[in-house]
Amino acid sequence: MEFSGLSPKNVLMEKWGSAHGRFQPLHNEHLEYLLEAKKRCHYLWIGITQFNIKNLSESPEDRHRELPFNNPFSYFERVEMITNALVNENIPLSDFGLFPFPIETPRLLHDFLPTSIPIFTTICEEWNRHKISMLTSMGYKVVVLWERLEKSIEGKNIRLSIAHGNNDWENTVPTTTKYLVEKYNIQARLQNLNGPNVMDNKF
Repeated sequence: MEFSGLSPKNVLMEKWGSAHGRFQPLHNEHLEYLLEAKKRCHYLWIGITQFNIKNLSESPEDRHRELPFNNPFSYFERVEMITNALVNENIPLSDFGLFPFPIETPRLLHDFLPTSIPIFTTICEEWNRHKISMLTSMGYKVVVLWERLEKSIEGKNIRLSIAHGNNDWENTVPTTTKYLVEKYNIQARLQNLNGPNVMDNKF
């Protein structure tokens, strides 16, 4: 594991690099992370975890990641969301790609991403430290872009807010995320995923 304390202009750019996340949904801190990772490489591979929401993988180290309510967007919808957000930030389509990243099933990772491609990540919770340890043990070079004591944006709060029909989540996500929440009627989807108890959830 490496900590990157240098500004991107002082860092030798990698030919390829990678970043990853569930992106349920893509919010502003996710976008900040992806843009920072892109500054460190000529081509950025973006891995999407829990990519098969019809058959969610167990995540023993962080069980909430395997719950249907916490995974409303399909793989394709997240590809669309991330692609549109990066293009809106003037990142050319030729400079990045997306792929499934089965972090919950480590034995499969080498089939999706070779160890020759460094992984950029951040630390803001214990789950990140677990991933770093696991990825490093598998032979990946992991570069930590920053470490923060806590998240300023929580995906769970965005999902609950959408389900409740509130709009306080809208300033925490890129405009492309807001558009796709409406396009795919994610409010109704979340309510269906959580059944009759969704309105009992409080912030």
